[in-house]
Amino acid sequence: MTGIRPASRSTAARPAPRSLARWGSIGLISEIVAVCTWLVAGAWQGPAYSPVHDDISDMGALTAPHAWAYLIPQALAGAGSIAFILFGLRPSLTYDGRAGRSGPWLAALSGIQDLTDAAFRLDCRAADGCDQAHATTSWHAQVHSATGFACVLVLIVTPFVLARRFKRLPQWRRFTVPSVLLGVVFIIGLIAILAPQTAAYQGLTQRTIAFGGAIWGIAVAAHVVRLGRDGSDR
Repeated sequence: MTGIRPASRSTAARPAPRSLARWGSIGLISEIVAVCTWLVAGAWQGPAYSPVHDDISDMGALTAPHAWAYLIPQALAGAGSIAFILFGLRPSLTYDGRAGRSGPWLAALSGIQDLTDAAFRLDCRAADGCDQAHATTSWHAQVHSATGFACVLVLIVTPFVLARRFKRLPQWRRFTVPSVLLGVVFIIGLIAILAPQTAAYQGLTQRTIAFGGAIWGIAVAAHVVRLGRDGSDR
């Protein structure tokens, strides 16, 4: 009688080191391009636009000058970040036959707005004397606002979900506490944006959140590059 071997548990294939390094580099470049885009584009908005008071997304409104100089690189950076998350970060979180699924997918979903902003633009800017009601009169502006709010909610949850995954992996454990702290910053930032008392500083609050998220994203992407290079040296 022949022995019957127990079925082996299927394991998720680990990515090639060169693939990790390549996608990590794409994520790194995308984060830097995103920050440089809204920093540079802010200088083209005219004297009425204030980075302290006005939203980042106002730079892509129908009445914004040089809107496509903001929308196109922002969309490309967003596409690069999403690709990095799905093909670089997600595979790098594979452990014991299970890939880190929910966290990377949430991170990818939170970046969709960078792609949709070019199609669903606000009708006008606050710098043009436009209030929120007039800025979202059209259907595409309403989709812009709804998508943005949904992405913010997903973004707030994402660092906490990823932190749970990071904690289980020795090579990622150092990112656990920073990810939780980033999630707390996101929550505080959302409260500040919604609070009437801080409405005058909404632009500054948004940029603080965006910059904090970019620094975290750069660190994560650089770590994926390092994992890929370390693996290629073995």
